[in-house]
Amino acid sequence: MTDEARLWFEKFRAFGRSPGPDSYAGVFHPDGEVADAGMAAPTPAAQVREAIAHVLRLMPDLFIDMKRYRSRGDRVFVEAANRGTINGTPVAWDAVYRVRLRDGGVLQGRRFYDQATLFRALRPDLGWLPELPPASSKDEVSYADLVPGAPTGCRFADDAPIRVPDQRPALRPADLPRHLAGAPFETVDWAGDDTLLFVEWRRGDLLGVDRLDIAASRIVSMQRYFDTLGLLAGRDPSVTALRAALLSNATR
Repeated sequence: MTDEARLWFEKFRAFGRSPGPDSYAGVFHPDGEVADAGMAAPTPAAQVREAIAHVLRLMPDLFIDMKRYRSRGDRVFVEAANRGTINGTPVAWDAVYRVRLRDGGVLQGRRFYDQATLFRALRPDLGWLPELPPASSKDEVSYADLVPGAPTGCRFADDAPIRVPDQRPALRPADLPRHLAGAPFETVDWAGDDTLLFVEWRRGDLLGVDRLDIAASRIVSMQRYFDTLGLLAGRDPSVTALRAALLSNATR
């Protein structure tokens, strides 16, 4: 991992411990931008102070625990645990932040997390996507067979837990070939080593990141980060209205 990535990570971690407009703006390059699922256009660096101030009005006690990261060249992937309180309700969600650096600041950034996790804490009746039936076989699964172009051909350990945001119980490796089936995956970017690997992927219009923990050349756990809120909105239009109403409260 490069010195630039290490120094930037420490700056980003300091922001997470005490979020504020200035500390957030300080992690960006002047020409940088950051995107979220569902955004019409990325937020430019010139507007990130206003953007985080908006979030902090909604969630004044936001805390982001930057747990670990890997880098490759100017790319950095950070896994984090987020928590805060919205309208008196505690919320917590995990995320991966993927950035491309220039001169020690974010030139291009994207947040990967499930927005439905936040809103489900406020509206417990928010639906789920259909449950995936368990696989009938226990065939070994290679990650490269799931996401072509990935930088690893490691196979999953038989008991590896697979956590995905659209399914409440953890999946088994044999379930993965049928998860988000119907369109092929393609590798977009990655960073990692022989113990921890992040793979950014695209499946049609859906973007996500898989975090793989590896031991003895076997994948021993995986967490898949992507947003299900847009998928749920296709089934329940009130989900979109909920998001708009919630965010509008932050400006009142």
